[in-house]
Amino acid sequence: MKSKPKINIDENRCSQPDKCRKCLQVCQPCVLNLTFIDEDYHKPKNWKIIPAFPQLCLGPECGKCEEVCPKGAIGIEYKSY
Repeated sequence: MKSKPKINIDENRCSQPDKCRKCLQVCQPCVLNLTFIDEDYHKPKNWKIIPAFPQLCLGPECGKCEEVCPKGAIGIEYKSY
């Protein structure tokens, strides 16, 4: 049975994604992406991590992004299908 991940990122905990980027460094399939949410991309508060390609997530056998996050901002739920 395969598992389908639901990736949740708590933006309140992930307050400086532009400086941290640890989850981006460990995610081999590049599921996560650092993007800006406003036209003024020069302000750090306008940056956030998003699960751009959740279908590429390796599932329960990986979980490196959750492990490496210093703020515990990433949570992944796995649903079997």
